[in-house]
Amino acid sequence: MKTCPKTNTAHHRLASPGNRPQVLLVGGTDPSGGAGLFADVKTVAALGAHGCEAVTAVTVQDSGRVYRWQPLDSVLIRDQMLACCDDGPIHAVKTGMLGGIAAVEAVADVYRERLAGVPLVVDPVLVAGSGDSLSATGLAEVVVQRLVPLTSLLTPNLDEAEALTGMRVRTPDEMKAAAERLVEMGARSVLVKGGHLEGEPLDVLAGEGGFRVFPGRRLVPGKVHGTGCTLASGCAALLGAGYPPDRAVERALFYLRGAVKDGFRKNGGYLIGHFPGIGPGLKPGKPSAFYAPPRFCPGCGTAMVGTGERHMNCPFCGLIFYRNPLPAAMILATDSRGRVLLVRRAFEPHRGALCLPGGFMDLGETPAECAARELMEETRLTAGRMTLAGSDYDTTEYGGVALYVFRAWDPTGSATPGDDASEILWLSPDRIPPLAFAAHNRALSLLGTD
Repeated sequence: MKTCPKTNTAHHRLASPGNRPQVLLVGGTDPSGGAGLFADVKTVAALGAHGCEAVTAVTVQDSGRVYRWQPLDSVLIRDQMLACCDDGPIHAVKTGMLGGIAAVEAVADVYRERLAGVPLVVDPVLVAGSGDSLSATGLAEVVVQRLVPLTSLLTPNLDEAEALTGMRVRTPDEMKAAAERLVEMGARSVLVKGGHLEGEPLDVLAGEGGFRVFPGRRLVPGKVHGTGCTLASGCAALLGAGYPPDRAVERALFYLRGAVKDGFRKNGGYLIGHFPGIGPGLKPGKPSAFYAPPRFCPGCGTAMVGTGERHMNCPFCGLIFYRNPLPAAMILATDSRGRVLLVRRAFEPHRGALCLPGGFMDLGETPAECAARELMEETRLTAGRMTLAGSDYDTTEYGGVALYVFRAWDPTGSATPGDDASEILWLSPDRIPPLAFAAHNRALSLLGTD
């Protein structure tokens, strides 16, 4: 085993919200895929980071309960962590289930020797959400002694906060007191999670900036498997990207709420949907869904309210969703013989019909950039010159569309269908059949006006 070059804050500064932080995830397995390292890996990937892993224990559990677990040798845990360090700089570390005292000591030693200065998120997993034990006797005391003083963000639930502090933690005020006590014990920031509170949940963050309370809402009935792992690993990814603790917690909670809403139920319990579902598959889709308002608020994740007769709005933060027309570009291109460039649609709506090349604008694009990109994607052609020939508006299966009509001059390249085009044709204007969209038919009238 090679030694790992010591990672320091200079390595940490290489990560920013614009690139891909490397997060070392240390914890146990979960056959259900809903918690443990599997939840960690999915979470950091969903937030734009990369997770490398060190396994501490193998569990036998499903979405509802833990049946048994086996700890791994502490030397093997240490060697896994060192292998991850050797493979490049680590920008954040997250620990979950450690299981035994030897594992805690191995993790603390590697962190002190090789990862000092890197944000460390400790989720002090002692008991599963089902109530089953995931730790050896006396583990809480060793976590307090060896890991808490190294921790950038500690994320205990109510039971774990009680075990670490010896205090009663069952109310928001008691959560604040426990968080303050854990900061006094050495943690730089502490997030006491209140998912098990009576009534609506809330989380309390304590740190250098004082207290911040994050109120929550019950999104599904009953317990949800893997919320603690998901929240802690999300915070680690964001801390590794340079976010301050309060912003990291805020964004990780936003991700968690959306993932819970997109979850699903199995025989044992409810699992988080860390990524969007696969969708309708090969069944015909409904094109108008492209233009449908969001089910949940883009600002806070709360379900939107309202009807199609007025703007959808968020009852929690007040955001209003406006149905603005979608901007798109279409391209009117002719060759040296005056023939018009057309593409045959490969997908619904109007699959198999002819239309002009074009499509919707991407974020950050100008209309001219959109036209050039769509021409390249659908036909592999490049225009020598692109000029705005006009504008139009159309109502389609996608909803209202505001259109920029561009004239493409001197197209070059080998015409090859791509993207949502299955065929490319050059037709003289008098041989063009009715096109898929009314605005495309109107655009043909611009021929000869330039």
